[in-house]
Amino acid sequence: MPRNEKLKIGITGGVGSGKSLAAGYFEKLGYKVIYADKIARELYKTNKLLLERLVKEFGSGILDENGKLSRVNSRRIIFKSKGNIKRVNSIVHPFVFQEMDRLVSKIKDRIIFFEAAIMFESGSYKRMNYVILVYANKKIRIKRIIKRDGVKRSDVLNLMKLQLDEREKVKRADFIIKNNSTPLALQKNINAFNKILKTL
Repeated sequence: MPRNEKLKIGITGGVGSGKSLAAGYFEKLGYKVIYADKIARELYKTNKLLLERLVKEFGSGILDENGKLSRVNSRRIIFKSKGNIKRVNSIVHPFVFQEMDRLVSKIKDRIIFFEAAIMFESGSYKRMNYVILVYANKKIRIKRIIKRDGVKRSDVLNLMKLQLDEREKVKRADFIIKNNSTPLALQKNINAFNKILKTL
């Protein structure tokens, strides 16, 4: 692609894969990273229109006593089914995409990374030039989430069922960075991938 065009690279992976850690390593290498989940969390707090649409779709039960979005209540309702997840994503993602575009317009760097848990599910992968899948096997991912969040194995398995199957993600990704070992090993893999970036 022309050197004067921005190169947009997505970073995704299943729960417990280490995609956020990988994104952080790219930041340490000097790249700009936009985090979709952080954008969404901020929009929940500041965008009244988004909140109104969510309440219209799911009811006031997603709010706390102060009229703000309750993470506990909303997760209990939204993560009840894949159908509910699709409904909330259809509402939230246009707002997130708009904010992403605004942030990109302010960045001078040629290469920009976008970290998102559901990049394939949301369709945001279509907005990328390339997508990196941070991959870890299921057993390791389960152990990581149990240790990180202090949840039951059954809770992790239920969450995994709501996400796109890893085999499908592997098929769709342009690059795969494995993270079945230590953070240091992941960092080495990213440093190696950085050499490929220099050629794009």
